[in-house]
Formats: sequence, C-alpha cells, structure tokens
Amino acid sequence: MSSAPESSALNIDLWPKARFETDIVTPVSILRRQAALLGEKTQQLVAAEVVTTVVGDYATHFFRLVVPALDHYKYELFRMEHRVDQFYPIMAYFPGMESHVPDQQALVEWLRQVLSSESTLRKVDSLMAQAKG
Repeated sequence: MSSAPESSALNIDLWPKARFETDIVTPVSILRRQAALLGEKTQQLVAAEVVTTVVGDYATHFFRLVVPALDHYKYELFRMEHRVDQFYPIMAYFPGMESHVPDQQALVEWLRQVLSSESTLRKVDSLMAQAKG
C-alpha cells in the first residue's frame, strides 16, 4: 500500500476561498480610527485607546481617553458590547445614555452624537488644559 493518497489528502484546502475574502468594516476598527483621530487633533495631549475584553460569548470594547502628561491617566468615555460571533446589534453605554445599536449606520450616528456631545468636549478640553499645565 502506498501512503501517497493519505499525504496528499493532508494538503488539500477544503475551505471555500470566496467565503473568507471580506471587506467588512468592524465596529472595533471604527472605534480605533476615531481614537487615532483624537490624538491627531490634540497633538497627542489627549489620546484615546480601545481595549477589548471577551467574557463568554460577549466582546466589550472600552473607549478610553489617555493623557500621557498626567502619568497616562485614563478615563473611560464609553463602552459597547456585542456577541463575539456577530457585530450587531451592539449595546452601547455612555454616561446617561444606554443605546441599542442595530447596524453600522446607527453606530456611526451614535458615535457622532457621543464624540460631539458637550460632556465629551468639556472632558477633552479639561484634560488638554491639565496636560499643558
């Protein structure tokens, strides 16, 4: 008996190629882009980071403001969670506002509201002033 058929069977890729080629923009990639933009806009006086934890079937993304000049002080601006096996819906939490976010368009609008809110802008301004001091 020859072992050639067995070894060639080990090298066969049975996964469909088209299935794994995707250009999906994930919620966490949207968050990371906004974090990078904040650092650019504040000359890195106030930066942001996105930290993800997974517990059970849920991923939670924490969006934190970071102030390097204040011993890397961190402030959690908001967080959101979704099932690990699907991006939406998302439950998003911002002080005084808990939201159900059904899709990418709603996520972008929710982020627009949160990032341009008076409370967010006051917090960033205060942290920038302290970083300069």
